[in-house]
Parts: sequence; C-alpha cells; structure tokens
Amino acid sequence: AERICVALVPACAAGLDAEAAAELRGHVEAVHGAIALLDEEGLGERWSAVLRALAGRDRVPGLIRGRAARLLLDEGGLPAQETARLMGLALSPAAPPPDAAGWIEGFAQDGTLLVHDERLLALVDTWLAGVPQSAFTDVLPLLRRTFGAYEPGVKRSLGELVRRGPARGAARGGAPEGFAPLPDPSRADAVLPVLALLLAGPPA
Repeated sequence: AERICVALVPACAAGLDAEAAAELRGHVEAVHGAIALLDEEGLGERWSAVLRALAGRDRVPGLIRGRAARLLLDEGGLPAQETARLMGLALSPAAPPPDAAGWIEGFAQDGTLLVHDERLLALVDTWLAGVPQSAFTDVLPLLRRTFGAYEPGVKRSLGELVRRGPARGAARGGAPEGFAPLPDPSRADAVLPVLALLLAGPPA
C-alpha cells in the first residue's frame, strides 16, 4: 500500500491518453475500496493525501482528478467550498473542453450530487453554455456517456432543476447562482435539443 501511495500521483501525471486515464481511474477506485478494509494505522490519512494531490494537480487527467475529488467528498475529506473551487478550476474557460468533460464524468458519474447541490449544477450549466461550438461535438460523446448513465429519476430531477431554476430562485427573492432572475422562453427552448442529447444515453 505504501508503494502505491508513493507511485500513484507521478504515474497519473505522466501524460496519459484517454484510455490509460480510464484504466487508472479504475485502479484508483479499487485501491480506495481496498484501503477502506485495511486496519493499518495512518494508512487512511496517507491515502487521503494522495487523493488530494490527484484532485489538485493540473497534469493529472480530468477524469482522475474529478474521481479523486468525489472520493474525498464522499469520505468527508473535502469541504463544500473546496469542492466548488476545484470544480470551478476544472470547468474554467481555460480548461480544454475534453478534459473538463472528463472531470465531470469522474466527479458526477451517478448524478445525485448535482441534484442536491445547486451550486455545482450551476457550475456545470455555465461551463456547458460556454463550450465553443467547434469543441462541442468533441465533448458531446463524453457528456452523453456520463449523463446517459444516470438513473431515470436522476435525469428527471436534473431536467426539472434546469427547467425550473429561475422560478425557484424568484420564489426565494433572488435567483440562485448560475440562473437569470427571470425566465427567457427562447433560451429555454434552445437548450432542449442539447438536453435531449445529453440524457438520451450512451450511443449503442
């Protein structure tokens, strides 16, 4: 276990392609599950430090960074503010769209967190709206794979949150972050085809 903790971060930061990143993401998840079963003093803390290093290192692929952040969050090792900060960095305009889409896949692979945290959903929504048209066709398969794998109930909830976001904010006296104060029917209609593509499921 100690050797894994020492070697994993450099291995993940070694310029991995998408296939290698997906394979290493699986190894990270497997190690995380195994360490939870081991009763070795200090091992959990050392592993959490590895996850924090993975989540915060730019050279690590977005898929692995996002997964490391989610594992930390689920274990209570990542405060909500830090989670939002990491997501904001991963989805910033300077981030390559495929890498940002990979981060979303790693972090939000079951979708439940986006349903329960409007701040994170707003960050994803803002990033998606800002993806250049020239890059959108490249990231669409990644996003479809992520959003299409969600349970039907999660898909419905996300659709409702996006559709009703402005109205809910107005009822509280102000729009939540990422939403306009009043609905714009033309913009809402424009996003429906994209939403249908994202929630349709991965291509056969």
